[in-house]
Amino acid sequence: MIIGLVGSTNVGKSTLFNRLIGQFRAIVTDIPGTTRDIIQHTTQIDGLGQVIFADSPGLLDFKSERPFIKRIIDESDLLLFMIDDKVGVTAKEQHIAQYIREKHKQAGTILIINKLDIKWKESQTSLAIADYYSLGFEHIIGISAKNARNLEELQNLIVKLGARYKKPSTGGPSTGGLSTGIAILGKPNVGKSTLLNTFVGKELSKVENISGTTRDYVIGAFNYDGRKYAIYDTAGIKKKASMHGIEKIAYQKTLDMLKFIRPVVLFLIDCTEGLSHRDMTLLEEINHVGLPIIIGLNKTDLINKKQSDAMIKTIQAYLSFAKYIPIIPIVAATGKGIKEMMALITLVNREMNKRIDTNKLNKVINQEYLSRPPRFPKNKICKILYITQTDIDAPTFMAFVNHKDRANFAFKQRIDNSLRKHFSFIGAPLVIKFKERNEEEQSKPKDEQRDVQRKSKYEERIKRFKTRSASRKS
Repeated sequence: MIIGLVGSTNVGKSTLFNRLIGQFRAIVTDIPGTTRDIIQHTTQIDGLGQVIFADSPGLLDFKSERPFIKRIIDESDLLLFMIDDKVGVTAKEQHIAQYIREKHKQAGTILIINKLDIKWKESQTSLAIADYYSLGFEHIIGISAKNARNLEELQNLIVKLGARYKKPSTGGPSTGGLSTGIAILGKPNVGKSTLLNTFVGKELSKVENISGTTRDYVIGAFNYDGRKYAIYDTAGIKKKASMHGIEKIAYQKTLDMLKFIRPVVLFLIDCTEGLSHRDMTLLEEINHVGLPIIIGLNKTDLINKKQSDAMIKTIQAYLSFAKYIPIIPIVAATGKGIKEMMALITLVNREMNKRIDTNKLNKVINQEYLSRPPRFPKNKICKILYITQTDIDAPTFMAFVNHKDRANFAFKQRIDNSLRKHFSFIGAPLVIKFKERNEEEQSKPKDEQRDVQRKSKYEERIKRFKTRSASRKS
């Protein structure tokens, strides 16, 4: 079932949202209009099963926000309508209450009067709540979301009414068990929210021609070609020097989300602006985190194919640190290129989880090393003795070498290029680590090392002899 939170700006919806889901998901500040998108979180509640909590945008202007408020009211099974007692009922609250009544959902609505910290004595609380019955709601409760007062009573009421108004499951896509995560990143106003809405098929994230509209990441779920996807729209990231307050919080939340969820990153670039220094900085950070990246060159309907191809070549030239990143031209507003992008997402996700056989891996690396030995200063040679893949997502390799301190960046890049040449790894960053042979073994005199090797061979022969004798007796 879906439980929606609606209300004016800065009434405490995001604080309550975080209390209910038990984690710091929505950005909470004293700045009006902090939450400007529908933020959803799926959780389990005893007595209700799987529940989706949806936090609506704060109501800055009812006329512009009306489609979002209407959608969350229309789609929710249970509504939590929140009012700040310090402000009281304004024209905005009257508009929301009227629309809820028009949809005949007042019986399935809990009117929450927040910020009753000062009036917390029972007599004062009851008196304060009485003033709000004129809005036409039966279920009214006073709380303090910030100080967690009366939250247990609210949760009990949610379970009671939720069981009554829960709709049967429609079998549509949900956020549970999603196989692939997708995160949309890029500068403000490059079309991230538009692309999100194109994927999900409905206006989940508010789209305006205002730079930096989306301040929080938003989850949507959709099915494509028999596969489930979770998709995230992330905060528009500005230059670090120009970030203040809420932007800094959103920026850090974006990075934390990427590290935790580890999605395929769709990095959007506006073809009319090209690759900027901000783009380069962010791409380097994502690459450092070890996430797969696909660059979407958006708004290509505004230029011709020749210009688009030239733009792609220019971007590739600048991305010398990550030549593995594929670039695809798209038009987020019309859906052009989305089919090709989805195929690329599937491919990149598969590449991130690819595992290479150790024997095949060593054979390829040895061939590459012998055919074109890397150059080193005199008596500073670094040799690969053995290499193995130790992890996936991102593909991680451990190379055992004779001298770890001689494995410079060029040597590491050489191994990276060899792996991509033979095993592709499109869109996937590779993590290459180096480890020296056991130092004690290297420090032993050659005669002693030879004795150890002979002893090992002798013990192996004895073992084979015993095995053969045992098999004959049986």
